Amino acid sequence: MKLPSAVVGIVVAGMLLALLGLTRLLVPGGRVNELEIREVEIAALPEPPPPPPEEPPPDAPPPPPSLTEVNELPDPTRVPVPKAEMPMNLELPVDPFFTDVEPAPLPQPVVRKAPPKASPQPASRPASMRPPPAPVAKSYYGISELDGKPRLLRHGSAAFPSSLARQGVTSGTVTFEVELSTSGAVSIRRVVSSSHSELVAPARRVAASARFTPPTRGGQRVKAVMRWPITIRK
Repeated sequence: MKLPSAVVGIVVAGMLLALLGLTRLLVPGGRVNELEIREVEIAALPEPPPPPPEEPPPDAPPPPPSLTEVNELPDPTRVPVPKAEMPMNLELPVDPFFTDVEPAPLPQPVVRKAPPKASPQPASRPASMRPPPAPVAKSYYGISELDGKPRLLRHGSAAFPSSLARQGVTSGTVTFEVELSTSGAVSIRRVVSSSHSELVAPARRVAASARFTPPTRGGQRVKAVMRWPITIRK
């Protein structure tokens, strides 16, 4: 036979309460502290000092004088105007004013003619502001005055003299002063120097058919004079 779960719970709760009561009975009683009662004296605070007497408020400034109390001061710069003792009646008729003399004509305005304007004279410029004179064109220029040194395009040919070859000479140099035309053609002006006189004639044949690039100055073709050394070898 099974008991209901509620009955079992009640029984278990009763056993726990009984066990708790037994444990309290077994614990010895604790010591109770005695209370000590003391008398407390109440000290009275001293009375505060009386407040200082209030100072009387300062006297208020007097109000400004009203406009009626301002006296008008006489202006010394003003001239007093006398008052007429006889009253003037403005309603009286006024007689028209006539005269037999004609009024003088009004003056005519004087027109002044302006003096004739003088033609402006050109102001002379100081020497420092005058433009420099235009350079005079030359008939020919040196190599340093050109835009660049002309380049040799072609030259003639010549045989080495046999007389010099028999002497054991293998080369020689002849220097000409030549003039270049605007197209670069060469014309010999004079012989400046030569290592062997026999080489002058062959060097002339080399220079006669030579051609250079056209000499220019400022982008324009010009004539030029220069020295041209010609070396002939065997």
